[in-house]
Amino acid sequence: MLLTSYLPPPLLRHRLKTRTTVIHQLDKALAKLGIGQLTAQEVKSACYLRGLNSTHIGEDRCRTWLGEWLQISCSLKETELSLLLHNVVLLSTNYLGTRR
Repeated sequence: MLLTSYLPPPLLRHRLKTRTTVIHQLDKALAKLGIGQLTAQEVKSACYLRGLNSTHIGEDRCRTWLGEWLQISCSLKETELSLLLHNVVLLSTNYLGTRR
């Protein structure tokens, strides 16, 4: 997300909110389009943008993970977008497919 602790807190907060809103809008558009319409590379890129290191994960598992992410993201209201930031930890870090 190109965020660094060297930024002043107001600017950091603004960037974080802006990027979270953009991801949420992308999620809504992707849900309308459907994950099945994406190529394998697009699925991996979408997962990476949302915090999942999909280097060693198969395409099917990436699609499953992305579907879970979209299900949560699309059910959120604008006032609840901070949960998307928690999803990076809750869904990505703890995802069994990322462990070696």
